[in-house]
Amino acid sequence: MFSGKKRTRARSAWLLLCGLVVVVGTATFASAAQAADKSQQAYWAGFAYTAEQSAVEASTPRAATVLKARGLAPLNQALWARLKAKPPATLELIDQPLAMLDGTTSATVLATALDRELVSIEPIGGQYKVLVEVALQALFFDFRERQVVASYPITLQRIDVMEYLPDEDDIDAIVADLLYGNAATGLPQVLADTLAKAQLPAASTRRLQVGEVTLSDAVRAKLPDAVDEKMLRATLAHELSKTLSSNTGIGLLPPASGQAIGGAMAARFADGKVYQLKIPEPDYVVKLRLDALKNGVINETPAMKTMLFGAFFQATVVEPFSGKVFFDQPLRKGATKVVPATQWHVDQWSASYETTLAGLDAFAGAAARRADSKAWLNEQKPGGKPLQQQTQALQELITSCR
Repeated sequence: MFSGKKRTRARSAWLLLCGLVVVVGTATFASAAQAADKSQQAYWAGFAYTAEQSAVEASTPRAATVLKARGLAPLNQALWARLKAKPPATLELIDQPLAMLDGTTSATVLATALDRELVSIEPIGGQYKVLVEVALQALFFDFRERQVVASYPITLQRIDVMEYLPDEDDIDAIVADLLYGNAATGLPQVLADTLAKAQLPAASTRRLQVGEVTLSDAVRAKLPDAVDEKMLRATLAHELSKTLSSNTGIGLLPPASGQAIGGAMAARFADGKVYQLKIPEPDYVVKLRLDALKNGVINETPAMKTMLFGAFFQATVVEPFSGKVFFDQPLRKGATKVVPATQWHVDQWSASYETTLAGLDAFAGAAARRADSKAWLNEQKPGGKPLQQQTQALQELITSCR
């Protein structure tokens, strides 16, 4: 028999042993959980273009000039440094040149691909409003199969007011800061933020793509001379893809509008290699028709006036193979703008465009069951039970794409 002291020591030893088992077991479990969290891998391929050189210079002249002057090597270094500092939560990125991939495995590759740019300079009084946008995508593709896996759209934007008419050097400086800069609005940080919760879809995961974007005759009639209709449709497709991705957390296939033509797209890298990437058939397609852009003054005082801008659009979600319609509803979004009496010119197009983007974000928020979507859905006309039923069907569809 044990004495009291011996029993105490034996019990202490036993508790210590149990503690060690728990600690080791917990550590092993934690290690396994961490390994599971990083079970997905992608090879970092750096910056790429989604078009041939001539097309890049035509569609993104300012970005092309900046990238040629500064080089892709410094940009790739800045992007990779930020990705190392803030890696994706569930995705392990491997910094390995594409040349080292021999094609014997179906390795997934990540590239940051340039799509388009927008430069708008508008005189307002004695000043100039400058809008610069650069659109890109974090593009995942299967290196062996040369097939797109998923796309996470990115839009970099800067709005400035200048006392003088900016020239190309001024615009290039803004573009350079957007691409190479360390600010929260710069590409390195935005890319890291975009990929923070990125997940690669499984083979059985259903795929979503933004398809046709159309404009009504009434909207076409309101387009400023400087706005190209084809570019606007591609821009809206990109922005709808971006807000669907950011709200739902899923990677979409590249939009059918823009550089993705005929189920394929090009990816050209810093070493000069060009890969023709196949875009798989989507399981679901989101279509957008912009029906009307309206505005009016709802309140006016000697000091200011309040304007209401409205965007009216039709969102349709279908299954191409069967033709089944999951969602097909007229939607609207309103936004107010307060204009001082001293401002004689109102940029109505920019306000209408921003209202449209807000409408697309509201639609994506409803698809993702965002907390504020219920109030927006209640504002829709005719709305009612058909809208509620189709919204629920859309939300279930999004769940199947995760």
